[in-house]
Order: sequence, then structure tokens, then C-alpha cells
Amino acid sequence: MTLRRRRFLQAAGLGAGSLLLPSLSGRRSVNAGPVAGAVPRIVFCFAEHGVVRENWAMPRGNPDAGRWDYDLAAVPDAEFSQSLAPLAPFKDNLIVIDGLSIATGIGDPYGDGHAKGWNAALTGAIARETIEDVKSNASKPSLDQVLGKALRAQDPLLTDLVTQEFGIYQYNFHALLFGEPSPGAPVARLPHLEQPKGAYDRMFPNGDGNTPPDPRRVAQPDVLAQVAGMYDSIQGRLSAEDRKKLTQHRDLVRDMEARLRRLGGLSCAQPPAIKDYYWGQVPHWQRWVDHQKSFWDLTTVALSCGMSRVVSMQWGQVPVEECGGTGDLHEAYAHRSDPSHSTDPNYALAKTVMTNYSRKYYGFVAQLAATLRDIPEANGSLLDNTMIVILSDIANGNHAHEPWPVVIVGGKNFLRSGRYFHMEKETLTTSTASWVNDNTKIGYPHNHVLVALQQAMGVNVNFVGQPSIQPKKTSAPAIDLTGPMPGLLR
Repeated sequence: MTLRRRRFLQAAGLGAGSLLLPSLSGRRSVNAGPVAGAVPRIVFCFAEHGVVRENWAMPRGNPDAGRWDYDLAAVPDAEFSQSLAPLAPFKDNLIVIDGLSIATGIGDPYGDGHAKGWNAALTGAIARETIEDVKSNASKPSLDQVLGKALRAQDPLLTDLVTQEFGIYQYNFHALLFGEPSPGAPVARLPHLEQPKGAYDRMFPNGDGNTPPDPRRVAQPDVLAQVAGMYDSIQGRLSAEDRKKLTQHRDLVRDMEARLRRLGGLSCAQPPAIKDYYWGQVPHWQRWVDHQKSFWDLTTVALSCGMSRVVSMQWGQVPVEECGGTGDLHEAYAHRSDPSHSTDPNYALAKTVMTNYSRKYYGFVAQLAATLRDIPEANGSLLDNTMIVILSDIANGNHAHEPWPVVIVGGKNFLRSGRYFHMEKETLTTSTASWVNDNTKIGYPHNHVLVALQQAMGVNVNFVGQPSIQPKKTSAPAIDLTGPMPGLLR
């Protein structure tokens, strides 16, 4: 997919007369952060298998213990680690966090090692059950959905497109995103859109603007409004259970109506060109790359013109051949890249393949960051107002949940960007395993990073998921998971 710059800027809402000006839109009911008038957005990116730490970390002579940080902007591009090298051009708007643990994942008795990380990464909580032997279901909604719900409560002009969920893998294994189907109901796994055309159709229901809109689509909001009114008229004749079901369906209809009316009134609704293929239609890697670019262009439009404030991208495994390997990436390389396999004859190759693997994903993020950086806003650029957060399910090939790597590109109007943070390993273990000593220490709980991101988005709640967790040592007090990570917020 190649877009001419003028067409792309038009699609992004940056043509003449279409710039998003929050101070004039009546949408400033949330705390926008330290830079007055800046509107925060966030993109969550998720890939499996962690990193090869020796090729990811950048200690630069600092100790492997304790809390410290340094200025990334002072690091020459050529001295960035192999994995993080694609992000060097953004070093003044980049945060790397080393030394974290997924404390709730370590203490989670449900699912396998991957499932514990998938579940806890954005929920900040222990799961509620194991399913299908190795998977798990969450007990709390994921942060993206928490933010979407809170932002809609603060801003009535936001629709159900406040969050968008994209993915480049089939939705048939572990899950990252969880939401509440109805108030008080157990949270459920949320699907993501794997086809860019599905996202395109939701965002641009009247097409690309070059042909007359379908009259049936134009009439949809009015029809939906009438349907929602009909629901209200029959509620009194229903049982409590049927009334609950009808209310949920009515709310969905009203969400659709609000979305269609809102999209019809946006001045930036000229969509970008996209490419969309089904499995087997083109070579797998071509489909991957083209879908990735299409989703990034749709993300840019959604964030720049006020459709969405939260976007998630769940990546499957990059084809092993693109990383310098053959066969099964998971078994042949991901596991064997961990130092516990240092005597394996394929250890060196496994480290190379998995370093290339993580570098690919950081390269995808660099593409989005470059686009957002080139879009001006009243307080800098769209990148300055957007936090692109890169997460994983595990820390390394040994299925450990520490030291867990987190990278954030952008968001300098809300976060203390241009820093490399290393956090201390001083938290008592939360493991329930019998072979783990009660006095073992783990890294700084990642919940504090989630809280900082939540507050940077203008949602001033002091915890995500659960406010505390009990360590394995029963005589010790509960571990406090409230409050943002020190030094992360601007």
C-alpha cells in the first residue's frame, strides 16, 4: 500500500479545515495531562515470547540491581542494542523499562506460562479459571477496555469506536483483551479484527467519498433510533431476566446509532487505501506486511480525527523464515534462546533468530511512530500525544515473568520520555510453587506502569486490576500494587 502524502494527510484529518482542535470541539472534559490542551491517546502492541535480554537491554555500565535511570537522548544511535535499534530515531521520545515483574502472573495458578502473561499483562490481576488445559479466562477487564469505558463516561461525543482492536493472527489461542459484556457479569474474551476491510467498514460506513453513499446506509441511524425506542416501549411487559437481555441489546443498537451519526459528522472521514487478503490469497509474509501497513494507516486516521483514543494490536508470530530460521519458531528457537539452554548446540542460532524476531516488531512500531511524528498538532505532533506501548506475555524463552521488558514510544506530553529505567528486585515472590523459597525476591510489579498509563490518559484511578497481592511468605504483609511507577509520569 502506497499513499500519496496529500491523500494520506486528508485521510488523517489534516487537510484544509479538518485539523482536530480539541479546545474548539467541546470535548475537553478530561484531564489532558501536563501539557495544556493535549489530548492523550494510546496504542497497545503485543507480541509473544519476550526478548533475548543480552541483545535487548542497554545497561551502559550500570549495575544489574537497584533502581536507576539515564538519558536515552545522549546515547548514539549506533550504540542502541540489536533489538531496540529500530527505535533509536525516536530516542528523545522513547522510554525503556527494565527490571519489572508481572507479579500477578507469577502468583497466578491458572493456565500455562504464556497464558499467565497474556492474562495479566493488561488486566493487572490473577485469572479466574483455566480453560482448555493451558489457556485462562481473566477476572478483570483489560486496561484498554477500562480506559474506553472511563473516557466515554467523561466525554459523551465518544462512541463505541473509542477503542479499536486489531490483530494479525487467528483468534484461536490465548487472549489479551477482556471486557464486561454487561455490568456485573464475568469478563469475557474480546475478539479482534484480523481483516483491515472489517475495520475500514466500521470506520467509513459510507465508503471513500468518491461515489454516492448507499441510501440504506444513510438512513441507518434513524432506523436504529426507532428500534431503540421500540425496545423502551415493551420493557414493562417483560420478566426481569428478559428485560436485562433486552437492555443489553438496546444499548448495542444505541451504540451503533451514535457511531454512525458521529462518523457522518467527521470532517476527516476520507479513508486511506488499504489492502485486504484472506489466507492463501497471497504469500503469507506479503499478507502480514500489507495488513500491518493498512492497520497502521487506519490507526492514524482513527487517532488523529477523534474516532478513537485507544487502539490495540495483537501480533502472532512473525514467520520464522523472516527471522533467519526454519521449522517451528516456538520450540526450536524461542525456548532455546534462554540462558538455561546455553549448552544446546543451537543456542547461538536461537538467540540470533529471536533477536531478529523482536527487532521485527520494534520495526513495525517505528513505522507507526514515524507517521505519527509527521502529523502536527497544537502541542507538537500526534506522536507527542500518543503512547505506543510494546508488551509481551513472558520475559524470555524460559517462560519467566521477570525481568519483563516494556517499551513506550511517544507520549512525551504526558510521560518523562527519553529515559531508560531500571527497577529494583526487592519484592517478595508471589509464586505458589512449592520449590520456590518464601524469601525469593522478584522485580518491581508491572501494575505500577499500568497505573501510570491509566493516569496519563486522564483516568485518575490509583490501581489497575487488583490493588494488592499476597506474597508466598504468609507472615509478610500484602504487596501494594497501587500508585504509578515513580518518575514515569511527566
